[in-house]
Amino acid sequence: VDGITIAGNLKRMFAAIDMSQADALIAVWHAKLLYGYWRPVTAIPLADTDDNPATVADPTWTPMIATPAYPEYPSGYNVVTAAISRGLEELFDTRHLDLTLTSTAVPDIRHYDSGAALRQDVVNARVWLGIHFRTADTVSRDLGQRLAEWTVSHYFQPIHDD
Repeated sequence: VDGITIAGNLKRMFAAIDMSQADALIAVWHAKLLYGYWRPVTAIPLADTDDNPATVADPTWTPMIATPAYPEYPSGYNVVTAAISRGLEELFDTRHLDLTLTSTAVPDIRHYDSGAALRQDVVNARVWLGIHFRTADTVSRDLGQRLAEWTVSHYFQPIHDD
């Protein structure tokens, strides 16, 4: 593989990943403003006001980190993580990604051997931190993956000099 081919592949990778990420963020922010779901920090202490007899309020519950001041659904962090990791899997035609990431939420360095492992960890982390309900995270993860798959299969196709 020569330098021109590598440069072209890198350009394709960055373009496809950036477009997937941009589309994901546009979709998430549109949905956040459309649905306006309350976050756990509000919903759990006020669960007795939701007209659902199956929920019980816990007025002492608090999240592990500060809650963002915008609607809960869907999860922006999950959609971006999924779009990037799935896009890389698609572009390199592999489910094995060797990723080492440093967390900004907790002092930790984590290693992942696949995009699937990273995506599952991010879903769980956002729930465990107390800033999302699981549905917001899983829906966003799935959306990010679909956006990346579509983008890679429709745009920025490799050019073959045949």
